[in-house]
Amino acid sequence: MASRITMRQIEALRAAVLTGGASSAARLLNVSQPSVSRLLSELEREVGFPLFDRSTRRLRPTPECEVLYAEAEGLFAGLNGIAARANEIRQAGLGQLRLACMPSLSSGVLPRVVAEFCRARPDVQVTLSSYGSATVVDWVSRGVVDLGIALKPLESPGVESELLISTELVCAMPGDHPLAQRAVIVPSDLAEVDFIGLTDDRLAWGAISNVLHEAGITPRRRISTQRAYTAYALVAEGMGVTVVEPFTAHAFRDRGVVTRPFAPRIPLSFYLFFPIGKPPSGVAREFCQAVREFLVRIAPVR
Repeated sequence: MASRITMRQIEALRAAVLTGGASSAARLLNVSQPSVSRLLSELEREVGFPLFDRSTRRLRPTPECEVLYAEAEGLFAGLNGIAARANEIRQAGLGQLRLACMPSLSSGVLPRVVAEFCRARPDVQVTLSSYGSATVVDWVSRGVVDLGIALKPLESPGVESELLISTELVCAMPGDHPLAQRAVIVPSDLAEVDFIGLTDDRLAWGAISNVLHEAGITPRRRISTQRAYTAYALVAEGMGVTVVEPFTAHAFRDRGVVTRPFAPRIPLSFYLFFPIGKPPSGVAREFCQAVREFLVRIAPVR
């Protein structure tokens, strides 16, 4: 019989106990007094015992009602907790963001974005891991992280992807380098200069190598490194020039590094990766938008 008790009846019970009368309970619930009386009568029939002593003008709870009211208060406390948690999720997402990103962005770009994001959302915890594109996509597909940022590999099963930003490679050099006087750098400009090559970024470096090979240019590679951030740091130390992604340049402006467009254009696109069939949380979407807006600010978009 108790299975037919309705939430509206429990609301009427609680309001009557709190206010001591059907009329005041009706005002609290914003309904008519007869509606409250009907709900209380229906509830008494369902539970099989009187809930109120009606011998006076006030509704006085019976001992049985006090026990039932305590259960009702627990129910309402739970509902209030659910409402509070929903508000927290609405305001700050799920509370954490696990992110994996390729080093070219995780070193020079994301620390600033993460810092700004965490200052704006102090209740969100962010975990940032740095790996190559293939590992980033693998971690996303296995659910190790909630979000990945990387170049798009040829095969990416188990994930959904969307374009984060498209740009193109640039030539980075010290501000006092002779090539800094040129508006655009072409392959022949690199023939007689010290060149910093990238050894581990197969997608980007393969495109650079193809362009240089087709132009019949073999740069003087004094130093090779795995990471774009390290290449920028070597440029800042005056060790040569490099052709690299444009975003990390902002971290080295105050160290005298400048960039120039490189021709022919070598396009470069970064993608967002999510586990397939698992829509990103609100906080993940908000973070993605923060990253996109920051990248647009610091580099030209194709």
